[in-house]
Amino acid sequence: MRLLYTDLMIRALIFDFDGVILDTETPDYQTWQDIFQSHGVVLERSLWQSFIGGSSAVFDAPQHLEELTGTHVDREAIRRQRRQCYLDLIDASAVLPGVVDYITESKSLGLKLGLASSSSVDWVEGHLARRRLLGHFDSIKTRDHVVNVKPDPELFLASLEQLGVRPDEALVIEDSANGVAAAKQAGLYCVLVPNPMTKDLHIHNADIRLNTLSDMPLPTLLKKILDPSAPLK
Repeated sequence: MRLLYTDLMIRALIFDFDGVILDTETPDYQTWQDIFQSHGVVLERSLWQSFIGGSSAVFDAPQHLEELTGTHVDREAIRRQRRQCYLDLIDASAVLPGVVDYITESKSLGLKLGLASSSSVDWVEGHLARRRLLGHFDSIKTRDHVVNVKPDPELFLASLEQLGVRPDEALVIEDSANGVAAAKQAGLYCVLVPNPMTKDLHIHNADIRLNTLSDMPLPTLLKKILDPSAPLK
């Protein structure tokens, strides 16, 4: 089997983090939506969705709340209140289906394992460590390591460099339009596994779309890359 995957030239698997390993996207939106609703306004889901997978600095939620209500709000108090609720939900959440299997299978197949996230290194490594997954990764690249985050390809290019593989030797697992755009600009094969916040979006350019990673074992996915005519099962 190792000869098969050597011939295939897939030598590395690169995960996104938020929405791929943990569903941090749904509680992130829901806790902000709760804040907005407590002020009598609505945080539009479509607006929130447009920023998923990119920089958290692009959208200022408290400012948007002030614009909708026409009043001043205590930004720091709101952020503290919302943050604790958010962290409690994340700490109680399980790793998404199929993730652990893919990590285990990638190691058994001799693939290098990377992670490329627009979040901070403390956020990513902290959650991975608490779930005993941190030590599996050969490379972790976050917003702390690059100038530009997704949809810019810089995170993936940095991952490729540290992993020592070419773009055609790696496949990426993403959940958002920004992530897919970054992966394809980097020249990577991209598997889209949307989370509950992105599943209703029309995300283009991914090579394969799965509902969850548990829908298709990694060896089957690699065979699909080798033979695109192979059935998705």
